[in-house]
Parts: sequence; structure tokens; C-alpha cells
Amino acid sequence: MALKAILFDLDNTLIDFMHFKKETAKAAAKAMVQKGLPATELKIYKRIFEIYDEYGIEYQKTFYQVIKPYNLEVGKAERIQQAAIVAYLKRKFEVLRTYSSVKPILKKLKKKYKLAIVTDAPRNKAWQRLVICEMDDVFDVVVTTDDAGQKKPHRTPFEMALKKLKIKPSEALFVGDNVDRDMLGAKQLGMETCLAKYGAERKTTKKVKTDYTIKKFKGILRVVE
Repeated sequence: MALKAILFDLDNTLIDFMHFKKETAKAAAKAMVQKGLPATELKIYKRIFEIYDEYGIEYQKTFYQVIKPYNLEVGKAERIQQAAIVAYLKRKFEVLRTYSSVKPILKKLKKKYKLAIVTDAPRNKAWQRLVICEMDDVFDVVVTTDDAGQKKPHRTPFEMALKKLKIKPSEALFVGDNVDRDMLGAKQLGMETCLAKYGAERKTTKKVKTDYTIKKFKGILRVVE
């Protein structure tokens, strides 16, 4: 059956998410030290990622968790936390970008296929990233974890996107960086899959045979052709 739509994961597939998280963590750590947190920037940076690993990378109280063990006076603790938040946000707007060639290639694909996002990011975060990266008007459908009420590999996010696109699973290709969630979920539903190898930093626990693998985003053009 002919391909009618391409569905994408967002973070680490279209957006260079880990670069953004690393750079903002560095900025926050530097701000905390400058405002008096008695630790090194490297120690704080490592602690930020330990908290991400424990609570999830979208966790909203990361800096609070970093500062809490130092038992600082409440005003000083708040000052350090707010300095970290401001530094994080400032750096975020500087470094949050798509991978190379993403926007022109999406523009080319949009002429022939329907395009959609299926992401585990919260609705507000997903749309904020799309706006920052100037991609908020590119996709026919955007399904976030808040919209679906489930995270991948649960079938609901994929089914919701396909229903909105009015296509069958066999008419869609899913592109994502996570084998355990993106590839497994899409494959179980009957979609063809493409692993974005450039964004896959984590180890996989599932054995899933993907239909295609791309080492750079521009490889998607060869896949669809």
C-alpha cells in the first residue's frame, strides 16, 4: 500500500534535545555556584542528570532537588533556585534547535505526505519547542502524552494520530530514536518504522526489527523514495 503519512517522534528525532538539556544543565550549575551553592559545577551538573534519570527528563523540580540536601536558609535557597531557572531558560532559547536540514526536508516531504508528531512530551512543552524551532505550522497532527493519556509504546498515541490523519497503519511510516517506545509501539500497530540512529543515545531492552535506519535526518529522503 502506498505511503500516505510520516509520523515523527519530536525530541532526539527532529529536535537536538540532549544537546539542549546538556547545555542548560551547564548553565544552571554555573548559576548555582555563582549564587553560593557550596559545590562544584561538575558535581551539580552530574546531580542534575541523576535526577533526570530518577524522575524523568521533564521533571519540574530538578533544581529544588539539587539544592535541598544543603539545608540552606530558605531565602538563599530560593535565590539559588531562581538563578538556576533563569540561566536554564536563557540558555534554552539560545540552543534549542532542530537537527541539520530538518526544516527544509520537512517542507519538501509536506508536499507529498501528511506529517504528524507523536511525542511523550507534555502538551505545553511540545508546543513550546515547536514554536521555538519555528515548526508549529508544519504538522497536520500533533499528539502529546497529555492528548493521548498514555505514553509510547502504548497503542493509544499512535492510534489517535492515525485516526486524526484518517489513514491506516499500513499507510504510515514512523520515525523515532527510541527502539523500546517508538519502534516497538509503531511496529505492533502495523506501521513501517525508521530508527533515527543519530538521536538514539540510550540502550534498548527490546528486540525490534526496524524497517529502516538513518544516520542523519536527510536519510529520510532515501527511505521514502
